[in-house]
Amino acid sequence: MTAEGSGAVAFPVMTFILQLSPTTARDFTVAIQSIGMSCAFFSLLFMKIRIEWRAIIYSFLGAIPGVIIGFETVDKILSASMKKMIFVSVWCSFAMSLYMLNCEKKRITTSLIQNFKPWKIGVLIFTGFIGGIFTSFAGSGVDICTFSAVTFLFRVSEKTATPTTVVIMALTSQFCFFYRGLVVADFDPLAFEYFKVCVPVVVFFAPFGSFLGSHFHRITLAWLVCILEIFAMIGFLATLPPWTLLLFSVLIMFCGFIFFSLLADYGNRLMIKEAQQNNSKVILLFENC
Repeated sequence: MTAEGSGAVAFPVMTFILQLSPTTARDFTVAIQSIGMSCAFFSLLFMKIRIEWRAIIYSFLGAIPGVIIGFETVDKILSASMKKMIFVSVWCSFAMSLYMLNCEKKRITTSLIQNFKPWKIGVLIFTGFIGGIFTSFAGSGVDICTFSAVTFLFRVSEKTATPTTVVIMALTSQFCFFYRGLVVADFDPLAFEYFKVCVPVVVFFAPFGSFLGSHFHRITLAWLVCILEIFAMIGFLATLPPWTLLLFSVLIMFCGFIFFSLLADYGNRLMIKEAQQNNSKVILLFENC
């Protein structure tokens, strides 16, 4: 229903409330999303919901190497507490920026990425790569990274960006499940037990959530993302992390907020510039006629 997959709920619940390891939470998240998000993907196609396919293709191309590098290096370097802290801090800064973005009066959005150029392909591939690294230790990330690029930079409406991220997360989760289960054969046994129990639930509620989300206003979708991150932060603080982690968390949230805000500001200026260029082309064409 939101731009964040079930990992946005499953990862903090399993790590903060159930006190399971981030590895178990990550493996369960990618497994359950490979089923649930795929069912949601089908429901989106069935309902003929508008999707930005170019963002999906190029973000997924970047996500594959990002996931592999993340599994083999980043996931082994970060401690369990660091994974929890990074997950919460980065997405909280994103939620704050999304809130500020939607506070803009008469904010202009588009249904698809306008004036698609090679540099935008590069942005989407790089975004997918970074998101793939986040997904490798948190079970989600490529969805929000893609969502942030599409909405903040390219000014696409949340009504299009949300189903787009559902598809990219479904494909990435399928690859992660395949990689963890068959390529390296290191899938967490406890995560698989949770997965078997939850499959009958997610095959219904994931597409049902997509159906509900397709009828919500874009502001409502943005608020749901913000609410999810508030609860994730509360869960993190409830674990009473040491002051060093809190300090790093505040620093990451501050830097993340600045980054997303600058991205949104550049996206606004980019939209104005492209609109002026399009108007100039129309005037020139009219004069030539």
